Amino acid sequence: MYKQILTNKEGKKVKILSHHQDIYIISQTNNHAKADDDNYTKQDLVDLGFIFPVEVWTPEIGEEYYVPYFADDIKYNSSTWTDHKLDNHRLANNLICRTKEEAIALTDKMLGVVK
Repeated sequence: MYKQILTNKEGKKVKILSHHQDIYIISQTNNHAKADDDNYTKQDLVDLGFIFPVEVWTPEIGEEYYVPYFADDIKYNSSTWTDHKLDNHRLANNLICRTKEEAIALTDKMLGVVK
């Protein structure tokens, strides 16, 4: 994660300057060499609309996962991993998320591309 560039849904970019346990220190949006004044958790950054790179993760059989959803304002859908053809299709296309918030952020990113 160190030195990874994150982009939020408004197109602002920050660089991860440091990551220790669940605390991230990020750069200012206009100066990647200078740290922002605050520290953030991953959830804080997701809540601010920043998209983390898709982690390669395969749920266990019977484990719930989340996918982007466009049909209403909820912006996510959940499913249970059965190792079925649909599950594996979603996995192959990087659509599997561990949390609702990650699925919502991915939905927002995808909608931003088509706008």
